[in-house]
Amino acid sequence: MGAAAGGGRAARALRLLLLLVLALAAVEYLFGSILDASPLRTYLYTPLHNATQSTLRTSDKTSQVWPKKLTPSATIENSLKNSSQKVAFSNSTNKNNSSRDISNMTRQNVSEDFSTPLLITKIMEGIKNLVTTEDGELKVSEPSLPLCDEMPSDLGPISVNKTEIELDWVEKRYPEVQVGGYYSPPNCTARHKVAIIVPYRDRQQHLAIFLNHMHPFLMKQQIEYGIFIIEQEGTSDFNRAKLMNVGFVESQKQKPGGWQCFIFHDIDLLPLDSRNLYSCPRQPRHMSASIDKLKFKLPYEDIFGGVSAMTLEQFTKVNGFSNKYWGWGGEDDDMFYRIKKMNYHIARYKMSIARYAMLDHKKSAPNPKRYQLLSQTSKTFQKDGLSTLEYELVRVTRRHLYTHVVTNIDERS
Repeated sequence: MGAAAGGGRAARALRLLLLLVLALAAVEYLFGSILDASPLRTYLYTPLHNATQSTLRTSDKTSQVWPKKLTPSATIENSLKNSSQKVAFSNSTNKNNSSRDISNMTRQNVSEDFSTPLLITKIMEGIKNLVTTEDGELKVSEPSLPLCDEMPSDLGPISVNKTEIELDWVEKRYPEVQVGGYYSPPNCTARHKVAIIVPYRDRQQHLAIFLNHMHPFLMKQQIEYGIFIIEQEGTSDFNRAKLMNVGFVESQKQKPGGWQCFIFHDIDLLPLDSRNLYSCPRQPRHMSASIDKLKFKLPYEDIFGGVSAMTLEQFTKVNGFSNKYWGWGGEDDDMFYRIKKMNYHIARYKMSIARYAMLDHKKSAPNPKRYQLLSQTSKTFQKDGLSTLEYELVRVTRRHLYTHVVTNIDERS
């Protein structure tokens, strides 16, 4: 009788102890900072095998993921004056890089018994899979997707269709693309967030061919991207470089958190190999090194025109493109001098990969002042670029396959 009573008391004590542990577990979950160094934390989260602590990893591979998410090294100041918009970058802000943390705490597999530690662990994992919304509804949180492959397996040479097509027809294609020309891979987390900046004026037929070619090309690379068509309004000569500065600024406004890197892209160039990755480069990358109309040869070593890629940090450090090149030529060489001045160098894929087809178009008149401007670049680039950019934003329209930015960049007297 006494033994039975003693056994009952022991059972009650064990139940009370279990309830206490569960209560502490709930407190630990809700107020983890209070019990940061508690024995309970060690008991609950230490693997049940010989390991003494959890393993922190960023991916299934041990190599570091490039690139880290970059923090703008400059800020944008917007003010409206005389019906124009002035956008200035301050170079005095903090330039420390920050990286997106995609790490997860992991632990070794445990045996499928129903011991008290395993029971508590299962209860805690069940709680963590539930989140409460503002309206009090309990929902199950979605698991994070794995990182996309750095180099998808099905990349290689591709064909190009230069046949004239209607823009309205192209707009009805590619349902995977979100309004504004945005896309992110559905089955994995993209390693790179890229804005495609395209300076534009009076090239609607080229625009249709460009969009029809570029969307499947970019989707295959499993990057997160947006296409921005920056159209010049007004009567001045075409200013490719200034439009790309406008595209940089306006594209950042369109995405929460901004883009990591930028591809500055002529509308008449179409890539011929999907291994030519539109990703964030470690060094400024000249993408269009090998063009069919130039017999797939590099015209000269320092060229940086056609299609080029730069990170947010790189572009702001060189103060963007010059705003002074009206008419054809010079602005890409000017950018090369800026890159060199800031101790970067130009990177390229091998010529068999960096291949492009050029669409037929009427050549523009060369800028007669380009050589004079180039001779002053190393002295003036800090005072000519993003820091002095002025333009009037006419309208921003989000079409299905692209974001259309219309701007007046005529210089005010």
